[in-house]
Order: sequence, then C-alpha cells, then structure tokens
Amino acid sequence: MKRLLIVTLLFLSVNVAFSQKYDRKIAASDKNIEDPKKGINPKTWISRGELFYEIASTPTESLSPGMSEETYTLIIGQDVIAKITVESETVGNKQYTVHIFDDKKVYIENAAIQFWEVLKYEAPNPMQKSYEAYIKAKSLDTGGKNAKKLKENLTLLATLSKSEAFNKFNLNKYPESVELFSLSIDCSAEAGEIDTLSIYYAGVLSIEAKNYALAEKYLKRAIEVGYIEKGDTYAYLAEAMKELGKIDEARVLLEKGFNGNPENQQLIIALINNYMSTGKDPKEIIPLITKAQEKEPGNINLYIVEGDLRERLDDVEGASKCYKKAMQINSNDFFGYYKLGLLYFNIGAKYSEQAVNEKDNKEYERLLGLADSELKRALPFLEKAFELNPDEISTIQALKEINFRFRNEENSYQQNYDKFSKLLEGK
Repeated sequence: MKRLLIVTLLFLSVNVAFSQKYDRKIAASDKNIEDPKKGINPKTWISRGELFYEIASTPTESLSPGMSEETYTLIIGQDVIAKITVESETVGNKQYTVHIFDDKKVYIENAAIQFWEVLKYEAPNPMQKSYEAYIKAKSLDTGGKNAKKLKENLTLLATLSKSEAFNKFNLNKYPESVELFSLSIDCSAEAGEIDTLSIYYAGVLSIEAKNYALAEKYLKRAIEVGYIEKGDTYAYLAEAMKELGKIDEARVLLEKGFNGNPENQQLIIALINNYMSTGKDPKEIIPLITKAQEKEPGNINLYIVEGDLRERLDDVEGASKCYKKAMQINSNDFFGYYKLGLLYFNIGAKYSEQAVNEKDNKEYERLLGLADSELKRALPFLEKAFELNPDEISTIQALKEINFRFRNEENSYQQNYDKFSKLLEGK
C-alpha cells in the first residue's frame, strides 16, 4: 500500500510539474509576441505554434488505434494502470472497457485500443492556437524563408486534428468532430494540400449534427475535388439540400450522380424519395425502383412503394403483386397485408359509390355484387393487418365498415362490428 501511494504521489507531482512547465512556457511566449521586435519575427510565432502543438499532442502521444492492451500497458506502466479508474461504457451498440485518466479516456475492445477522448489539455484550445500562430508566422514570412518549416508543421497539425476528429466521430460527438475536421481542412489548405477525406467527413457529419448549410458547403466542395465515393457524396448532399428546402436543386444533383453511378443504391433510394415528394410521374419512378429491388430483393419497402405507385396508375394487378411480394418476403410484416387489404377495400368502396348513383336496377345489383366481392376479398388481409398492428385506426375503421355491411348475413359479422365499434370509441 505504501509503495502504491508513493507511485500515486509521484504521478501527481509529474502532472503538476508539466502544468507549471507549460504555464511558464506560455507566459514566455505571450511576452515574446508582445515584444515589438520579436513579435514581428516569424520564428517567434512558429515557436508558439510548436508549443501549443506539443500541448495538444502530449496527452495521447503514446497511443495509437489498434495498439494491443499489452503494449499499451508496457508503455504507460503497470503501476500507473493500477491506479486509474476502469469502467465499462457502451458507445453505439458496443461495450468498451474504459481506462479513465486525469486527462483522457481510453476505449479498449478485444484487448486493443480502439479510440480515446482527451478530457483536458494543459492550455485551452491548443490546436486552434497552434494553427493561429502558424498563420501569423506565414503572414510575417514575406520572403518565404520559413515556408518549408511551416508546411511541415501545418501538415503535422492537420494529421493530429484529423485523428482527434475521428475519435470524436467514434464517440458520436458530431459537432466536435466537424470542428476538428474543419481545422484539418484549413491546416492542409495552408500547407498547399487538399484534405479530401476531411472535407467529405465534415460534410457527412454536419448532417448528423443537423448543420445542413455547413454540410452543403463541404459536400459541394468534396464533389468539386472529385471525392464522389461511388455516388454517396451526391446522395448526402441531396439530403442536406432537401432539409434546406432546395428540393429541385437536389433532384438535379441526384440525377447527375445517378447517371455517373447507376449502381449506387443510396442514390437510387434518394432519387425515388425526391421524385415521390415532388409528385413526379410514377412511370418515371418505377424503373428506378425495379433497379433498386435488383440490389435489395429483400427490401419490403421497395415493393410497398412500387405498389403505391402502381395504384396511382390504376394498375390494380401490378399493385397487388407488389404487396403479395412484400408478404412473401416477411409474412409478419404489417404493411403488405394492410396495403393489399386497403387496395381491395377501396375498389369495393368505389363500386358501392357507383351503385348508389346508378339508376338502372340491374346495373345497380351488378355493381353492388362487385362491391361485396371486393370487400370480402379485403377482409382476411385487413384482419391479419389488425392482428399484427392492433393500434392502426384506419384498419379498425375499414374492418368496422366491412362487418357492418354484412352484419345481416352471419352473426359473426355483427359481433365483429360491435368489437371494432367499441375499439374506435376508445381511440
């Protein structure tokens, strides 16, 4: 116990020493940049940038993703590992062992480091301050004597900020991740490079952060520099633009992306949704859905959507085939039964309406017979839909009306009518 206490005290004293060391260095740097002569020297600002880069990189300089827990323990030291807090934490749908230090948390799975989170630095916002110092140095370096050094330092800072951005991404902290990817983009640009990966991720994660204007900016830039990701970039950009109300512009982008990447399922689905939302001719949408079904034959929603479109085209047989296909894929899915039952119910209702307005008695009887036939055809599908989802009011209402229609034929119809009437009263 005494030895462990000594180790703990030594560890704490090291942290204090580091804090004091950086306090002194920052104070000296502050003094230098305020000095009339030193403050206009690019090297003064380069040194300041390097100081804050060191502060930013120190907490995790010994870590790397995929490092084995054994190696990590050897580097950190068994005595230090023995004194830290160890907890279990779920991120997304995964559970990690988490080593909690004073300045960071390290996430471990399958005996290997997966990612980490810096909890505090020896100075606030060290990466941003490092970047600002390098930019100041660059503005003062009119002769370009320090250009090579600045390029190297900015590239290092870009790599560090990108690494931390991915850590925030792994923790589902999207706004913070976007900020760090943005810094990586800026650092790379100042170093004369285009950080295509960070541009793409900044755009995609801006959608997750619900900052759609920023997502539009970065994803448009990604397309400009050729980072298409087999069409995914177009799909994400269209999603952001949809949220910004730019539906027509989004469709133009989706069509362009689809023409260049016709196999991209995400693009196909996005284009289908766009066409649906703008009331596009169903005949133009169905070929896209068919293509999507080839890629995802088990996707029930694609068959439900196609069935709905075929209904709009009065293609009853085509619509019924789609709904039956959905039921075939999953016999316990509500929507296939619901949509097919409703299809027959609506046909029956249409015949009933025509019968009411028919003056010829013979034709009236014929239409009424057709109505009854369709309503009885709808009944088993609506009953199954009710069984799968007893809370859907439109199903209950349709079942109530059908059973009312035939209540004089059999007692069971009357009983079911009473049941569904009572259910609707409670809704």
